[in-house]
Amino acid sequence: MARHTLKNAVTKLGGNVIDGLRQVDIEETVGDVDLTAAGDTWQDHDTTIPGWTASLSYLADHAAGANQTLRAGDVVTFEGYTEGDGSGKTYYSGTVSILSQKVGGSHDGEATREYSAKGKGALNIAAVA
Repeated sequence: MARHTLKNAVTKLGGNVIDGLRQVDIEETVGDVDLTAAGDTWQDHDTTIPGWTASLSYLADHAAGANQTLRAGDVVTFEGYTEGDGSGKTYYSGTVSILSQKVGGSHDGEATREYSAKGKGALNIAAVA
């Protein structure tokens, strides 16, 4: 099984590479409905409509325009490349709503920007051509 680190990871929001990526989490989810009835000997359920979210953390770069203009409420295209964006590498893409934007840090550490995003439609998984 091939394994890799995120040292070559790239994220693009609205077509712009966002510099200083520290962490990216992409999660697909699906709801479920309990179908268990009285007298059943095991629980039963059915799944509902799938969805996905992304959590993104970057070093704050006050000189980078793309890192400054993204705000809660924005709807942008998302592309996440966990191995880099070279030919043959897997990437994730779709349209997202930015649900939250957070700037933080400590007196003796780096400043960071964090974004929480929710997919609007399907999460696409493909290989870079």
